[in-house]
Amino acid sequence: MRRVAIVGRPNTGKSTLFNRLLGRRQAIVEDHPGVTRDRHYGVMEGEDAKRVLLIDTGGFLGEREGLEAQIAQQVRFAVEEADLILWVVELGTGLTIADKEFQAWLRRHKRPEQPLWLIVNKVDRPIAPTEEVEFHEVGVAPIFFISARRGLGMGSLQEALLSLAGSRDELPEGPRFALIGRPNTGKSSLLNALVKRPRAIVSDIPGTTRDALYEPAQWKGKPFFWIDTAGLRRKAKIPAHSLERYAALRTLEALLYADVVLLVMDATEPLTAQDLNLLHQSEEKGRGVVLLLNKIDLVSAKQLPTLIEWCQRKVLPLQPVPISGVSALTGKGVGDIPRAAFQVYEEGNHTIPVRELNDRILPILRQNPPPVVGGLQPSVRFLQQVGTKPPTFLLHVRHPEKLRRSYLEFVRNQIRKVYPFTGWWLQLRLKEAD
Repeated sequence: MRRVAIVGRPNTGKSTLFNRLLGRRQAIVEDHPGVTRDRHYGVMEGEDAKRVLLIDTGGFLGEREGLEAQIAQQVRFAVEEADLILWVVELGTGLTIADKEFQAWLRRHKRPEQPLWLIVNKVDRPIAPTEEVEFHEVGVAPIFFISARRGLGMGSLQEALLSLAGSRDELPEGPRFALIGRPNTGKSSLLNALVKRPRAIVSDIPGTTRDALYEPAQWKGKPFFWIDTAGLRRKAKIPAHSLERYAALRTLEALLYADVVLLVMDATEPLTAQDLNLLHQSEEKGRGVVLLLNKIDLVSAKQLPTLIEWCQRKVLPLQPVPISGVSALTGKGVGDIPRAAFQVYEEGNHTIPVRELNDRILPILRQNPPPVVGGLQPSVRFLQQVGTKPPTFLLHVRHPEKLRRSYLEFVRNQIRKVYPFTGWWLQLRLKEAD
């Protein structure tokens, strides 16, 4: 699959173009410079299964210190991996000093044979001949005059991009593992440690990660995706209509696409109320869970077993669940994370045969019937597994409305003795027995 990097100075409409080409709102778009910081990917699809991988990047402001330098690094990585570069400028401002500085930077960093197209965005009015000449004098061809916001001129650009499709291997299919957690628990540092390169921008400033980042990877020949997300604070603390609110929505959306959630916690302060809230949201969305205690370099070796045991007690309804102490800083335990994620993913796909399930569970339920409620005796007559990821079971019950929650928990525990479904909440549904 061909890779196309969208680059340029801040606020030229790169993310709007990215979203328009994808046909969906994947990148955060805001009339504010510096909204996009990391690079992130999306697949543009056309007819006849043609696909192009788009790479959205942050606005280039030079290779200064701090976040600007890290943004420049992400732009450089995108340029290095791209087959084609789309340089986005805007009509209203013409070619600014920042544009010309960026062009000089591109000359130094792009490969000589690497094609470069000029995209003149925000063409929301007729173009004066003198304006058009200015862009042609840049010496970059072809030039596309578009309005990404309104969709004007997009047809010819999309057609040209899709004509490139087909010369690279397809993106690997596979499970998606999402790193979620409170701000500054080290999710982005952990992603960088996992992929062994600076894939995500790392900063002590809360809210540095804003979009969910999808990173293809492999483990023992099995393709999958890492998803890095923005740190989530309590909803009450997030200002309305802020960029953080958009980032929070993107993180919650990532939970919908993830197969397994890796809850990253600060080992010095694990399972706070917000951690437990994120765990509850993962349960609601039916996702498998791995718990990661990051920053164990700040915890003594004697404390770690006690800490893990305490966490196991706190998440007892989810047991068994993988709980690992890791350090993105030192690399300790990082290599074991894919194994834990795949263990949970594969167990979530397991199906217990109907006969085995009933042969093992029904005798126990008959020996331990539910209590009589209102003079009626509920009873489980038959069980069957009806779904995976999450493992879902249908219980055929007489008087299901009288079955207490505590008894359902007892049924869950008995099913786990047959197959543990590590890292998954078991979903139970009730049906009136015939």
